[in-house]
Amino acid sequence: METTNRTAIDVAAGHPRPGLALVLALLSIPGSTIAWELPWGGFWIGLPLGLAAIVLAIHALRRLGRSRMAVAAIAISVLTIGQMAIWTIVGLFS
Repeated sequence: METTNRTAIDVAAGHPRPGLALVLALLSIPGSTIAWELPWGGFWIGLPLGLAAIVLAIHALRRLGRSRMAVAAIAISVLTIGQMAIWTIVGLFS
């Protein structure tokens, strides 16, 4: 039996992904609005997608400088998370 040494592949290493950040930000919108009727709907679907989009977009901005996709992903994610916070506060006090 032969043994083969293979090097590990690090998929997250070098390349910033502003496109993926934008896709995650766009998916956080229905994840926080349509899924809101599910138990903990927006919190277990929309919030993690929005946070992941922000993290990836910030990483892309640091590596690429200015990226319109990364800025759009941050803006959409912040608006989505803000909308969830407002809905939660209104729901608690009404």
